Amino acid sequence: MQGDVRSPREVIDLYIYQLYNQRRLDLVQDLIAPETWRHKPGKLEKLDLAQSMKRLSDLLDLCPEIRFDNTLVIAEGDKVAIAWNGWTRQTNGKTYELAGIEIFRVVGGKIVEVWNAREAAGLWQESPID
Repeated sequence: MQGDVRSPREVIDLYIYQLYNQRRLDLVQDLIAPETWRHKPGKLEKLDLAQSMKRLSDLLDLCPEIRFDNTLVIAEGDKVAIAWNGWTRQTNGKTYELAGIEIFRVVGGKIVEVWNAREAAGLWQESPID
């Protein structure tokens, strides 16, 4: 870590493993910029910090059990790409295994931009050539 600023990789590790997996919404202000751009195919949305908090809080309220694991992480400059597996149990009792890919831009130790497409059912499998 340079000074008090976390590296982009450190920010994303905290975002996944503490904010989501440990349900640490108290970390939102430390990890997410006051304005964050979220890219989805055909859509670009700007969220302020309150909207980011609500998005995350709503998801955690819907899923009393949630866990994500990064299966692949590529960090270069201010960007971190992850392929993740996720497991959830929602308030209605339904359970899901899902996978996705996201790309984050981290500036000054905070997430300022996210690209993601809809997650898919199932899990990423380990590479047979590793």
